[in-house]
Amino acid sequence: MTQRTLETLSESQCFDLIRDGGVGRFVFQDADGPGAVPVNYGLAGERIIFRLEQGSHLQEALKAQVAFEVDHLEPATGVGWSVLVRGTGHELDMESVPAVLRSMGKRLPQPWAEGVHNVWVSVTARKVTGRRLTSPHSAALF
Repeated sequence: MTQRTLETLSESQCFDLIRDGGVGRFVFQDADGPGAVPVNYGLAGERIIFRLEQGSHLQEALKAQVAFEVDHLEPATGVGWSVLVRGTGHELDMESVPAVLRSMGKRLPQPWAEGVHNVWVSVTARKVTGRRLTSPHSAALF
């Protein structure tokens, strides 16, 4: 079995890894305790942007500290990375959405489920941490 290495990533490396958007997990605290839901996201600078359905219980979760987690794993090799962004979330007012969308270019988050997802959420980082698990033969892949 090949020995793998765990590397601590800088904040800049973390944002480079998640810059293309995709699927991440919105992590929050609500009346039932800690929770996490997968969402499609994009980046506007270093703000994580995703959409919710109007009236979602997750809007209430934005009043507390939140986190956002993104990872990538290669099952065949057992290598990959994980990024955790801790910070504050808030609902964007509709007047600011066009400017945010322009700053995102073509990387706009599309909701998973059917319905009208017209609540735009921004997560602003307070602390960003990440780790990359590599093997001596796969370090150049990531």
